[in-house]
Amino acid sequence: MRTHGWRGNPPRDDDEARRRIIEAMIRCVDRYGARKTGFTQVAEELGVTRATVYRYYRNIEDLMKATGFAAAAEFEARMAADIESLTDPVHIIVEVFARAVEQLPREPYVGMVFIAGHATGLGSDILSPGALAEMKTFLRRLNIDWAALGYDDDELGSLAELFMRLLYSYLSVPEATIGDPRPFLRRWLQPMLLAGSRRTSGAGLNPAVNPR
Repeated sequence: MRTHGWRGNPPRDDDEARRRIIEAMIRCVDRYGARKTGFTQVAEELGVTRATVYRYYRNIEDLMKATGFAAAAEFEARMAADIESLTDPVHIIVEVFARAVEQLPREPYVGMVFIAGHATGLGSDILSPGALAEMKTFLRRLNIDWAALGYDDDELGSLAELFMRLLYSYLSVPEATIGDPRPFLRRWLQPMLLAGSRRTSGAGLNPAVNPR
């Protein structure tokens, strides 16, 4: 790794270099907006050449994706805190999904790829093993007894993949989401979510879904 530049404070390794590039990207988005931020602005913010940034990210789309995924954990933590009082599993999942659909496009870092129109190829990143594992971990953090609903580890992983596919379809065409998405999501997510409990108990659950 080359160590010149970086305003006289070179990173210790490639991981730190990537972290600092992402942090510079965030500062530039704050200053210029996602549409006007490119490698030139990020390199100037870091005190390096564009070639140095290219060493770690092939193009601005790759850097936007990396920045978005880095910011996703903070978004998840805020959302989980907002819904921690909910106890009904269907209400929890519907609210999580609805808030993601409504808020992610407006998040300056998580949704910047969609805002800036650089979503080409994002599907493979959203469905990468790392992204799916992160979604699965997030689902486990929710106030839901997945075992009681009939989900073992493998099925929870499949559910995480389904949610990521649905989320990508929503975010890829945000202008198609008109009005409150909760009624639509509740209509179709409730029977799907409770299918596991019907398999294991033969009866199924019929929770009273709280209104928004």
